[in-house]
Amino acid sequence: MPNKTRWIIDLDIEEVQEERCTRAVARLRRDGTSLEGTGTAHRHPRDLDLARVGDDLAAARALVELASLLQTDAAQVLEKFGATPPPPTA
Repeated sequence: MPNKTRWIIDLDIEEVQEERCTRAVARLRRDGTSLEGTGTAHRHPRDLDLARVGDDLAAARALVELASLLQTDAAQVLEKFGATPPPPTA
């Protein structure tokens, strides 16, 4: 029987009009621990006012940071047990 695990990631996105930027925070809670990645997107004054683009960019950047934190966490666990961690992905 397969062993299944479900992780839920909370992704909060906030647009800050006066700064012309969007901020995102991706949080993963698992096994009593938490990891958090953040991302921002800035709108140039000549850019169109398309909130979805800023949301997408900030969210993607937060998720990329979260993915990097997960890789680092996995490598630290492997090292703790004497195994060679895999090389980081690009």
